[in-house]
Amino acid sequence: MKRLINYTAIIALMLAGCQTELPLPPGNGTPRVVIYSELTAGEKPQVRIGKSKVVTNGVDNGFELVPNASVQLLNQDGALVETLINNPDPADRMSVYSGKTKLQSLQNYRVKVDVPGMKEVTANASIPGSCRVELTDTLRTTLNGRPVLRFNLTVFGQPGVRTYIVMEALKQSALVDSFFTYNGVRYNIAANEDLYESVKGKPGVVVSKDTTFLNDYLRIPCYTQDESADNNQIGGLNENYNSILFNVMGKPLTTNLYINATALSSSAIEAIAPKGRVLVYIKSVTREYYDFLLTYEKVKRNPGLNSLIQAVQLRNNTQGGLGIVGGNNQVVYKLYYDDL
Repeated sequence: MKRLINYTAIIALMLAGCQTELPLPPGNGTPRVVIYSELTAGEKPQVRIGKSKVVTNGVDNGFELVPNASVQLLNQDGALVETLINNPDPADRMSVYSGKTKLQSLQNYRVKVDVPGMKEVTANASIPGSCRVELTDTLRTTLNGRPVLRFNLTVFGQPGVRTYIVMEALKQSALVDSFFTYNGVRYNIAANEDLYESVKGKPGVVVSKDTTFLNDYLRIPCYTQDESADNNQIGGLNENYNSILFNVMGKPLTTNLYINATALSSSAIEAIAPKGRVLVYIKSVTREYYDFLLTYEKVKRNPGLNSLIQAVQLRNNTQGGLGIVGGNNQVVYKLYYDDL
């Protein structure tokens, strides 16, 4: 899934260390198992697994794929929920393991990963309770000269506890196929163009379209003008972010979320965004995952580990390896601007 490529690339960069023109000393590091997972209420589990590499000359900072891992999802008592199955995805930088169980909110889960010849890796995540979101309105406008779509909304967190809120937007690609039905038989127009041209004007010929949403995503830049957003620890109000982040305690959050409007519609002239639909997420996540996403925004602005600026270390909640398993409960708004 391409929405996660940026995260896995940054993890790889942080593990690889400095890029430098100086000769590297002999590698004496030990490869480690790296996992990444967002456990989302109401969805099926997916865990990405890779193996870090020892940094030597000519070695890239990606991961080795791990197609032979044993990946288990356990409940809070350590009982097996299910064993996840490897689903190879050529577009993914890590091996993807998926399950069939629908995850529940307010439940604690443990991910257990065994890779032959490597140390066992475990990580725990508790899926937060749901947040209520009231969307007041949306507006096409401009922000600092950029075309944006503004969402005015209020998020009501869980009473009496701190709520960690993440807002983000993606464009999901879609494949649109056209069909025609002739004499009771359904044909794909692209594959039967000659037949379609010969019968398209006849009575009883019916044309239809099918839209398939693909496992392919484009991240849409987000903006905030809210001084209470934790993004202000990083860059300020005029920068673009992957996620807008708030942590609130015991009171509703009313704010404006801005997303870049360039990607809302596809264009045959400018290949800026694919044809598809826009997904806007309002998430309530675990503290560890929130800290990871906040640190990711810092790393995204300073990946220059060859500079004099002190490197930023990504947060990690695994035992025996590296990476993050986060819990998430979300509200999703699906917007359709393309002709699908």
